[in-house]
Amino acid sequence: MATTPTNKYLLLTSAVLFSFSSVILAKEEPASASIPVIENAKVFADFTDSMPAVVNYFTSATEEQVIDFYQQQFGEAESQERKRGRLTLTYQQEKQTMRVVISQQNNKRQVDVIVEYIK
Repeated sequence: MATTPTNKYLLLTSAVLFSFSSVILAKEEPASASIPVIENAKVFADFTDSMPAVVNYFTSATEEQVIDFYQQQFGEAESQERKRGRLTLTYQQEKQTMRVVISQQNNKRQVDVIVEYIK
């Protein structure tokens, strides 16, 4: 099958548009995330180099202080649920969902923060 100049132009245009759209999509979803932690946090797990991103830490801050901190960071919680002694707060900003799970561990609180993209 002979390739005409029109077919070559069409093929080249398609390839350029595909490459351009791939670059735009890659820029929309960074490969890593920066998750804020409360001032006295003792981080024991930090998986923020890829998405979904997760940070786990212990703090001596009260549950109310942790809630206030993340409200300042992410705004008003979309939902709040308590199960088995764990409080889960869900926030949404642009194309990201952030879940903050607070649980009592002896005299401290364990805080787990998960950030993922909304599909």
